[in-house]
Amino acid sequence: MTQPPQPPPRPPHEPPGGEPPRDTPPGFGPPEAGGGFGPPVPPAEGTGTRTPAPAPVPPPAGPGTPPPPATGFGPPPPSPAPAYGTPQAAPPPPAYGTPHPGPAQAGGQAAYGYPHPAPPYATAPYTQQGHGAGQPPTGPGKRRPGPVFWMISATVLVIALIVGGGVWYANSGTDETPVAKDKDDKKDKDGKGGGGTHDPTVGPAKEKAPADPAARQLFSVPMIYTGANSRIYEVPGSWLTGKVYAKTGLFEINGYDAVAGNRVWNLRLPGPVCAASGFQSEEGLTAVLHKSVRPTRDEGGQCDKITVFDLRTGKALWTKGVGSGQGSAVFTEVTVGGGTVAAGGSRGGYGWDLRSGDQVWSPKPGDECYDVGYQGGSGGLAVIRKCTINTDQDQLFVQKLDPKDGSVSAEYKMPPGIDFAHILSVSPLVVGADVNEAAEDGSGVSDFFSIDGSTGKLRARWPADAKTYGASCEATAVSGCVDFAVGGDRLYLPTEKHQGKLQGYSSTNEIVVFDLATGKLTGQRLDAGEDWELRPLRMDGPRLLAYRAGPYDKGTQVLSVDTKTMKSEVLLNTPADERSGETVQEFQSEFSDTLFGDGRLYLGASMPEEEKKPVGPDEAIPYLALSFGTTR
Repeated sequence: MTQPPQPPPRPPHEPPGGEPPRDTPPGFGPPEAGGGFGPPVPPAEGTGTRTPAPAPVPPPAGPGTPPPPATGFGPPPPSPAPAYGTPQAAPPPPAYGTPHPGPAQAGGQAAYGYPHPAPPYATAPYTQQGHGAGQPPTGPGKRRPGPVFWMISATVLVIALIVGGGVWYANSGTDETPVAKDKDDKKDKDGKGGGGTHDPTVGPAKEKAPADPAARQLFSVPMIYTGANSRIYEVPGSWLTGKVYAKTGLFEINGYDAVAGNRVWNLRLPGPVCAASGFQSEEGLTAVLHKSVRPTRDEGGQCDKITVFDLRTGKALWTKGVGSGQGSAVFTEVTVGGGTVAAGGSRGGYGWDLRSGDQVWSPKPGDECYDVGYQGGSGGLAVIRKCTINTDQDQLFVQKLDPKDGSVSAEYKMPPGIDFAHILSVSPLVVGADVNEAAEDGSGVSDFFSIDGSTGKLRARWPADAKTYGASCEATAVSGCVDFAVGGDRLYLPTEKHQGKLQGYSSTNEIVVFDLATGKLTGQRLDAGEDWELRPLRMDGPRLLAYRAGPYDKGTQVLSVDTKTMKSEVLLNTPADERSGETVQEFQSEFSDTLFGDGRLYLGASMPEEEKKPVGPDEAIPYLALSFGTTR
């Protein structure tokens, strides 16, 4: 089946200190009138143990400055049109949403999507202290050896920690909600928690359908223009608390009143943000990775600093780096989980206490294993760890970690033929990977793995044909996956757009459901309807929140879905006029963040534009961020 044209690829990563790519993708359309880095380099061969955390050093003063006057925002669109109904029911096409058949494969092997027996290399369950029965404890600041090295040599230990993960593009897709309560409110464990283990799918849903889901534009944030030949290609990161919507700017992060849109705080940074944690603690603390200097035409600068700040006030708690000058550690990903900030890159990975900034762990040079990147959240921390077997072979491991010291509590050895893997969720532990580069559409996922987070044993593995399913992951990022949701021991995925029932250019898609215990499709499905497209946003208690994008003249909806019956109700419907519709469509999921909370929708662009251009009367207006809300 012919697929519709795919959006342009994300901008390639700029190598540390190197020349940036020149063929950057276009921005978000004509303006209104008026890097990341490559994969880490493995440390040299050798043995050793993790370097214990040094004595705490007083953190440097935060880079925050008093907020300047608030900037203006774009005018709201015309009055909203009446809301549209719930998705149309349609007979399920055979290729989508049909449960997998269950015959065994030749040779007695279980077919994909069915529980597999524990592999011979499965490790014994680890205790919370990081050691299993019959094995010596590793203790704080140390990593237990991976099983492959017990087979090679009892003296080779698995230690070095390169940490990363947590860029929030469209949504985290996990059980957690992006809304955290502010200081004066009662603590909400459903926030992007760093310390809780609460499962937000237990308990009632928080988002309630309003009497009228027709939404009006609350506020807009003007697009950023970098100028020609700029070395700034992305402005990643947006967050939502009960009172503040925060969005990354060029050399700053701004906090806006979540309803009125006026700027309430401003955090200045010495250089642009390279990556941002998609998670925040219950107290509203989160982290960004940024450069220590502003890039020039001759020098792009390195992503060598981590700053933790308070989303409620914009105050920076601490800024850390490792080394100085040419000896600085260069980071690629950052995440927050279990009260710890973890960041990693080409020289190794480091962990810091979220509140104090005290170093928790650091890598030991000479290891034959290193951490590729991390996923965080209220479920804690998990890592993809790569070990060098020989010059032609690397082995990946999925490890669940104790955030307090980085010790391994569970480990799963990935099958061969996988160069990169992505962690969709820490609890439950769900991993996606492109096995033998079978995902030819660039989505980065051909197979999913459901892993027991307590024992490290494989629960289920199943294929996800990239031509059928729409979730995607950045090629080398551990946490860079979008358009999925995990909750209630289920994985919710969108199908790719395909021909609808009508002739011509009609298209549609569905959200289908996989059982994490078996890897099988449950048979449940939510149909988008003719000329509409669905993608999961996140879980809201036992319910699924979904984003339903319509034609340019029909608006866009946020749906709340009963995960037992798959019946939906409309929580919000954006204005249905043509210009508003085209403007909203500019916020494509691959290039923007989509947040929903307390009945309000927030769209944030992750790429700036170079120069302003004239905008026609019926053309989309480019915004850095846009918000809609209903009358409640």
